[in-house]
Amino acid sequence: MLCAIVAAALWVPASAQEFGPTEISEVSSGHRFTDGPAWSPAGYLCFVDTPNNRLHQYRQGGQVSILGDQTFGASGLAFDKAGRIYIAEGLARRIAKIENGKHYVVVKDWEGKSFNSPNDLALRRNGDLYFTDPAYGSARKTRELDFHGVFRVSEKGEVSVVKRSQTRLNGIAFSPDDNTLYLTDSDRRVVLAMDVNNRGEVKNEREVVQIQDGIPAGLCVDTKGNIYVAANDLLVFDKSGKSIGSYRVAGKPSNCTFGEADGKALFVTSGSAVYRLRSTIPGLLPR
Repeated sequence: MLCAIVAAALWVPASAQEFGPTEISEVSSGHRFTDGPAWSPAGYLCFVDTPNNRLHQYRQGGQVSILGDQTFGASGLAFDKAGRIYIAEGLARRIAKIENGKHYVVVKDWEGKSFNSPNDLALRRNGDLYFTDPAYGSARKTRELDFHGVFRVSEKGEVSVVKRSQTRLNGIAFSPDDNTLYLTDSDRRVVLAMDVNNRGEVKNEREVVQIQDGIPAGLCVDTKGNIYVAANDLLVFDKSGKSIGSYRVAGKPSNCTFGEADGKALFVTSGSAVYRLRSTIPGLLPR
């Protein structure tokens, strides 16, 4: 479907910041459940329709096309600066990547036990890949791990546990300086932050946001460190966790990402559609 202007996105302010109403356009619609938006260095957006097992591509001002129709229940995507796309394949319980048109399995287990259902991913500048691994749906009955985890895959392919949890961790993102890891906890309805050192180890875990409006899912970060959380609306907080405001988007947002050449396009997957907003602050792009 061609991109069509819908309306001005309603901005609900909580504090004085450089935010306000913005034009919103519908990038694509008619899907079952959209998720995993990710911007490619080659200049296009990818997202998944999880129940339909489809990977879609959107180019600015153009048509949406299908890149793949067997995504194994994928919900999270991430591009690296070389243009490789990493995929959290929930039903296959693994992380995969597509490079030069070929599909490769990156990692499928930890110490011989299958992952629960990899959900979302984030890449650090040094090439380390982090992903959340909650047990949703049928995965609760077939899980082999006794915890919901966050895992790290080093550039050498070594897998380590970053965090063990008895509640389900969903969205994941890094701060602009790569030294803070953010996670959403859907069960506790909070956003967590933790410091990350040069070896990829974490410490000083703390709650930075308590979500009052809905269940937090995916999140993204802009170049000033502001945190955008998909819940009942698209909620915006500064890096200390202070509420800045929220964007009202049709449906219930599942995830978000920044894109386009200036980094100021904010893409939101929500229900059966994908939306594009214009931000005054650029977001973090593949690095």
